[in-house]
Amino acid sequence: MALGATALTAYMIGVSAGVLAGGWLVDRTKRHLALIIAGLIVFSALLLFLVGVLPVGGVAAILIMFVSGLALGGSRTPRDIMLKDAAPPGEIGKVFGFVSAGLPLGGALTPVPFGILIDHHHADWVLILAAAILLASLLCLGTARAVAKSGAAATAAAE
Repeated sequence: MALGATALTAYMIGVSAGVLAGGWLVDRTKRHLALIIAGLIVFSALLLFLVGVLPVGGVAAILIMFVSGLALGGSRTPRDIMLKDAAPPGEIGKVFGFVSAGLPLGGALTPVPFGILIDHHHADWVLILAAAILLASLLCLGTARAVAKSGAAATAAAE
């Protein structure tokens, strides 16, 4: 129990540190943001998956969870910049409002299936499912870019 709590704390500290590192990264380059985001999310998901399926314990689990959080946090600032760039002109407030409402909703709903898994003695599936959800989130990345491009083309054609 103590190891799990410490690993979760390390993950959350890693996410916070990663957001700061992601801000530094975005200040250095605005090129290839989608590739950076996808790479960091895949790396984070892979680490979560490995901790879920391999017999990792002690300091190694804590360190891996920290690095996984660091990668996920590092993807957030570039994601926000890409979201800003993809939003239609004059709609940035609505877009960020939608995202800002969706993130806490997901954070409130996600523990329910995870709790059910734990209650039914399948705690080993929690990190595997979390990794799968992270990878599934990449589908939204491609969709947002396609919608933004088609909206920009329609706006340019209308003018």
